[in-house]
Amino acid sequence: MAVAPSTDTAMSRPHPDVAAETMPSPTGRPRERDVITAFAEITGEAIGDADLEQLLRSVCVKLCSVTGVSRSSLYLKKPGGRFRGAAGHCSDEGDITEAVKRQESGVAGDRFSREVIETGRPVLINDVANDPRPHRRTMEHWQVRAMLGVPLVFDGEVIGLLFVDNKDREHVYTQEDIEIAEMFAQLSALFISQAMLNVRLRSQASEIARSRNTLAYLADVHRKLTNAVLEGADIRSIVTLLSELSAKPVVLYDEDFRVLAWAAPPALGLDRPPVISDQIRAMPSVKAELAALSPERPSAVVPLTLSVGLGRRHLMCRLVIEGKPSGYLGIVEVGRSLETVDTNLAEHGATVLSLQILSERRQIETQGQARDDYLSDLLRNTRDKEHLLRRGPQFGIDLTHPHVMVRFALSANLRMTASAAQRLVTRRFREILGIDEPAAVKLPGSIIVLVPLPDGGSAEELSRLRDQVSLARASLQPELATSVTVISGICREVTDFPQAAREMREVADIAHSFEWSEGVLDVTELGLFRVVVSSGRVKEAVRFAHEYVHAVRTADDGVLLETWRAFVSAEGRVQGASVTLDVHENTVRYRMGKIKELTGLDPTSLDVLLSARLAFQILDFAAR
Repeated sequence: MAVAPSTDTAMSRPHPDVAAETMPSPTGRPRERDVITAFAEITGEAIGDADLEQLLRSVCVKLCSVTGVSRSSLYLKKPGGRFRGAAGHCSDEGDITEAVKRQESGVAGDRFSREVIETGRPVLINDVANDPRPHRRTMEHWQVRAMLGVPLVFDGEVIGLLFVDNKDREHVYTQEDIEIAEMFAQLSALFISQAMLNVRLRSQASEIARSRNTLAYLADVHRKLTNAVLEGADIRSIVTLLSELSAKPVVLYDEDFRVLAWAAPPALGLDRPPVISDQIRAMPSVKAELAALSPERPSAVVPLTLSVGLGRRHLMCRLVIEGKPSGYLGIVEVGRSLETVDTNLAEHGATVLSLQILSERRQIETQGQARDDYLSDLLRNTRDKEHLLRRGPQFGIDLTHPHVMVRFALSANLRMTASAAQRLVTRRFREILGIDEPAAVKLPGSIIVLVPLPDGGSAEELSRLRDQVSLARASLQPELATSVTVISGICREVTDFPQAAREMREVADIAHSFEWSEGVLDVTELGLFRVVVSSGRVKEAVRFAHEYVHAVRTADDGVLLETWRAFVSAEGRVQGASVTLDVHENTVRYRMGKIKELTGLDPTSLDVLLSARLAFQILDFAAR
């Protein structure tokens, strides 16, 4: 026989050289009958449903018996024409199949095996040591002296090779030995060909059964996912169902690998999503795999093989919505290994999730448009009161409670869509005010937010709200670069909203007229000033203000003007002004007398108080 376990040689099993006598049949009967008897015994094993390897090993054992040698090996032809070891037997060592499996016959330098293959006839080498045809290192490794190689021929094709030898002993092969070995090989070729065919058929049947089971499983998956969607399951519920079906953790990511939803079998005891790490995503091979994902190749396992410190493998599947990449679905190799069926599950699940996400987006857009229409009706007074009160709760608005509106004027150079700006504003209000995301509406150049007043609009609540709006506005500046922000008066009735919207627009126009774009304005703080300025005569109003206080402004270093401001802010009360200025009340009275002398006006009269208040407001806005 001929087989060499050395890694650089692969060929036939060795057999010793010339010397010993041929062994007669143990029964004394013609040796052909021994061959037939041996073959009948092997056939009996086949009928007993022995596996192919066991049958091939029996062929080796029986061949040793009928030829009177101690060692044999069998090689089978594989796809591509290579002959790989399949079975082996040695009377001294027993089963040597595993050693034979590591060998290959007919490789470069193995002219002996090539001769058997090409001629389709037995080839005998009586003196291996001095014959150039065998692979030298293989023969030395297996301690071969003489060897006989016999082809397994079926339907005119060499389908395998049989080799016999006596390990490290010389042996004389007679012509009868060769004929007996050839007869045995001919019979074995018929049997082995049929056995290999049976193996292929069983393998095909198993593959068909696996395919049928996989199709049934995927049909069940499709049914469960479809039913879940039809029953109103949300994205998180679908991810949980995928985890149950795969018996592995499942993670849904957005395009920036932020986790949108995840689920894992309870038995794993996970308290956080087993995400694909930045370290893995930074690997060049993983980056290339993820970048190559497309509708034609929607999934890949990354990393394909694990190294120390890389954790676990992830089956990543691309989500594509309306032709655009929209995230990833990952099945994580935790608890159980990833299987082919997981790929089918992930790709099917990704399709369902893509459709669900698209549906939810459409629903949100539809609801958003309906809410925008509702708020437009509310601000423009185009619907009756009962209709607006009835539909409000549908959009999270209870008009039976007081509200204020906050108007954000947007920059003309805004770098995002109005819808994105609106979502950003309402999200920031939710975070800073600690409320549910408020209702809002997009208008040309602005966003109006409705803010409920749980305390009914108390002075403390309004003061706190103004501070919170100022904080929200400051946090939005980097993204929105908003100009003036206006807070409306309190809206207690449905009919208050249109008027409040007009007032906010007027205040915004006034701020624009004075080129003021910073901070937060409350419409209630402008009073008479808004009425005067809204007439459109801004320049005249500014000139009036400067002329009204000119005499006092030029009289000293500003002390009198400061005192006049404090007196007006204290609504004409000397005591209030003295507290503000931190001076004696008589000092305030003295200064107010000086103001009367300079202006010729009585600063304590109602008309002068109103005019002075208006003048100071105009000057303040002009200064801004």
